[in-house]
Amino acid sequence: MNFPEQPENPYAATTPQAPFDPNGLPSSSGMVNQVMVVGILQIVFGAMELLMGGLLLFYAVLFAFVMPNIDNQPSNAPPPEVMFWGSIGLAAAGGVVLCFSILRIVTGIYSFWFKRRTMMLVSLIGGMVTVFTCYCSLFSLGVGIYGLIVMLDPAVKQAYRLSAEGVSAEEIKARFARARFGL
Repeated sequence: MNFPEQPENPYAATTPQAPFDPNGLPSSSGMVNQVMVVGILQIVFGAMELLMGGLLLFYAVLFAFVMPNIDNQPSNAPPPEVMFWGSIGLAAAGGVVLCFSILRIVTGIYSFWFKRRTMMLVSLIGGMVTVFTCYCSLFSLGVGIYGLIVMLDPAVKQAYRLSAEGVSAEEIKARFARARFGL
């Protein structure tokens, strides 16, 4: 049975990819230049979540200690036990949001030096928990997905590996810039 010759693959890469060399110069720049963008987004969003976590803790204190002591309570007001357990829930949510917001800020700062990649992955995945607060939920989801795409890129892994070997961030950026422009 003779098959007609196959036409050229329209889905093939337009430029051939060089093999990955973990010890030499990078084969491509990948998404290394996007690490700084993810770091800045982590810092900004961490600061916004820090405000949200503080607000949740404020509401927890308000519901536990202030609301039950108001004199003119309506007749259908919830009992103090409900207010207390609601404040416990708000305090727990506020604590989780505060922890991940601080983790986001710290990992955003470390990303400028290509340090603590695993901590960055934890903050990106765990930081998506704030989707359930409905406070910038779409932004949280977007930053998490975009950050994971960047952090799981092979070139970014290589950049973090070079940093662990003692190469400065400026040298890492220069190496990947040379690879990007074929120098």
